[in-house]
Amino acid sequence: MAQAKFVGIDLGTSTSALAHVRPDGNPEIVPNADGERLTPSVVYFDKFEGIKVVGSAARDGGDPERTVHFIKKHMDDPSFTVEMDDQKWTPTEISAMILSKLKRDCSQIAGDIRDVVITVPANFNELARKATVTAGKLAGLNVTRIVNEPTAAALFYAHTQDISGRVMVYDLGGGTLDITVMEIAGDKVDILLSEGARHLGGSDFDEVLLEILADEYRKKNKAELFLDERQRRRLRALGEEAKKMLSKLQHVSETIGNDTDGIARIELTRDMFETAISRLLTRTVMLVEQALDSLDLTTDDIDHVVLVGGSTRIPKVKELLEKQFGRPPLSCGNVDECVALGAALFAQRARRVSEVCNHSYGTLAIIEDAKTGEAKIRNSIVIPKNTPIPCSMSQTYITSEDNEELIEVEITQGEDLDPRYVDIVGKISLEVPPGRPAGCEVTVTYSYDENQRVRAQVFDAESGLKKDIAIEYRGEGVLTDEDIERKSAYLKQVKIA
Repeated sequence: MAQAKFVGIDLGTSTSALAHVRPDGNPEIVPNADGERLTPSVVYFDKFEGIKVVGSAARDGGDPERTVHFIKKHMDDPSFTVEMDDQKWTPTEISAMILSKLKRDCSQIAGDIRDVVITVPANFNELARKATVTAGKLAGLNVTRIVNEPTAAALFYAHTQDISGRVMVYDLGGGTLDITVMEIAGDKVDILLSEGARHLGGSDFDEVLLEILADEYRKKNKAELFLDERQRRRLRALGEEAKKMLSKLQHVSETIGNDTDGIARIELTRDMFETAISRLLTRTVMLVEQALDSLDLTTDDIDHVVLVGGSTRIPKVKELLEKQFGRPPLSCGNVDECVALGAALFAQRARRVSEVCNHSYGTLAIIEDAKTGEAKIRNSIVIPKNTPIPCSMSQTYITSEDNEELIEVEITQGEDLDPRYVDIVGKISLEVPPGRPAGCEVTVTYSYDENQRVRAQVFDAESGLKKDIAIEYRGEGVLTDEDIERKSAYLKQVKIA
């Protein structure tokens, strides 16, 4: 079988898709074995034959306790696992099952799939990015690059709509919101800034709509709508379909109920839904303003606003953006597919895209306030957020005590100077000779690669000693190198349908 070239995968919260670049230079979505262009990111664990069902059949399987939805939301949680049949599964392994289905199904049409680019939300942290690469490895893929979803989408817009200049990508998907500002000249893309919010997307809107249904049912039947998780998930799916209809119609009716308290006819309006999610939509507008302020720009400085993600189909989203920018945003037509299509283009043109780091990295240090003279432990940033990547930056510090024999550097992720509001993502411990005076110079260097993975080094000038590490996370949901090798072999034997 011939090998597929320039393959991109959108591993999404709600749905996933795979695309490749045709010989004529245009990208296209490759359907799965069910004939679907988008594969639901859902896994069902069959208890009888041990089969792991992925996609639409898993979503409609009917047993919520054995069905995993929205696993992407947990990719950055080192302690999260799913327990099924006395076996624990990490978000990485479950994501690998979704990727395995895409690889197997799409290979039948596009050719043998090995080298791929996988997209991630711009606000994904170091752990989530590493977990995504590992998921690809477990699925038998060689992940050549990780690319931010808005960057991939912008490549597709530039390819199909010939946009150029300063562009803002508004990416509101199933689980996250990303706001990215970039400069586009031909097929060259330079990222200026990325801001984002986790847990702000279509799944959150679905929860709001579910509460509307439950409130309306309570008013009519004086009872609770769902009595267990099975009913809740079934009604949530019904609410999701109602949400999609309300993007086209002003009014829909739903007959809902349970086995105990009967049914009720619920009338839903677009205004009712948009009012209920107004607080969430206001957050998206504030993130747009925050992104512009960070670059010292106004809405007039943006040449194009482009839409990405299925949740941008909600009419209120377009209305708010048009009001904010004074002109309607651009849409590629199928906003669910443009990330995968752009990822395929990225696989072909990666050298022409310049991205930025999406988090600041630093270390905890004692810093004296110039005004008060008070010394406090602060987060000292070494690599600022939105620095063009790949990059390597250093900062030199002075030891504060005599006779230190151990230098410890705590690696921070986050923009705040207050240590309480940043994450400690790693630590380097360097043993140094005894008898040293205070005031020795210690240089901390961080390197940020194209996949937005970080390495850290500490160098002690007095002794000439140094130590460097790749940032690693620990937790039940994190796979070690030994785990990856063992589970990769195991997953090859798992039946995935």
